[in-house]
Amino acid sequence: MKIRVGVVGAGTYGKVLIAAYYGAHMSGDIDFVAVSDVNENALKNIKDKYNIKGYTDYNEMFDKENLDAVAIVTPDYLHEACVIDAAKRKIHILAQKPLSTDIGAGYRMVKAARENNVMLYVDFHKRFDPGHIQLKKAIEEGKLGEIEYGYVCMEDKILVPAQWFKSWAHNSSPPWFIGIHFYDLIYWLLNEKPARVYATGLKKKLVSMGIDTYDSLQAKFEFKSGASIVVDASWILPNSFSSVVNQQIRLVGTNGFQEVDSQDRGVVAAYESDAFSHVVNPYGQIWINEPGIGSIPTGYTIESMLYFLRLVSKMVNQKIPLEELHADYPTGEQAMVSTIMCQTAHESALCGKILDLKYD
Repeated sequence: MKIRVGVVGAGTYGKVLIAAYYGAHMSGDIDFVAVSDVNENALKNIKDKYNIKGYTDYNEMFDKENLDAVAIVTPDYLHEACVIDAAKRKIHILAQKPLSTDIGAGYRMVKAARENNVMLYVDFHKRFDPGHIQLKKAIEEGKLGEIEYGYVCMEDKILVPAQWFKSWAHNSSPPWFIGIHFYDLIYWLLNEKPARVYATGLKKKLVSMGIDTYDSLQAKFEFKSGASIVVDASWILPNSFSSVVNQQIRLVGTNGFQEVDSQDRGVVAAYESDAFSHVVNPYGQIWINEPGIGSIPTGYTIESMLYFLRLVSKMVNQKIPLEELHADYPTGEQAMVSTIMCQTAHESALCGKILDLKYD
């Protein structure tokens, strides 16, 4: 039996997820039945392109469409109500990262999912990057020895806060929007929650443009094992930079070190029509022409979204209990680690002190 799937959010990233789920629908893997968005023009565009039913009220979609699963692709700070409303209807949930930009809201969502025995899956696609999978395997096999220190940079072009998400960038920040990926990744790689954080941040460029948010925030996370990892997150790279995002991780241990450059995958292009060269990451996301379907996205960012569907299908069709799958995906409980890391880093930047990270 094909699971019935809906999506809440048809914005910039929502369109990518919708295209991926349409591909799964046309391949016969799921029954993609409806999309909800407050923007009626966005819904019309989705209906015209994919012939999928649209709702401006997601609760109406939940009540009418008998969904098994829903993907929530709203702005970060708007996840709570939708997640809880879906959980109350026993609908399994994929939420985009971060689960929440507020610790209390995050715990309320986790509680709602647990009480209703539904999957709360958070889309941390960095865990699906082959480079990161190989790095985790090397750590687990002891090839790096004990991790002593590391460094991460995660940076966006300024067009992201200043153009793409200008209407709500003031409700976010570089760590919340992109740094959170690597906050989760270092927790996943080391299999350890950080104990302390010290952070500093700057507000200059974007404030001068009327957008009240951080340009950049640097956070140093210390672990009880003795490891420390610095994460630089920013979204003010010039728009002439060769890709939308620049991202690397470097870890050094007692027996070795390893770097994963997630931005420079060795594919460089320059076109007379463009003002700058392009560094392309075809492994993260690339659009392919699927016979009988058309153009759909693929890559590790899409694999994360599709993996959620396969897990829900196992629960619905093979009757596999949710608790048996708990270790196989980024859970809501796991997502709370990066939410606590991020919120505490912001608090550290404000007070200028080293702060302990507190987990319930």
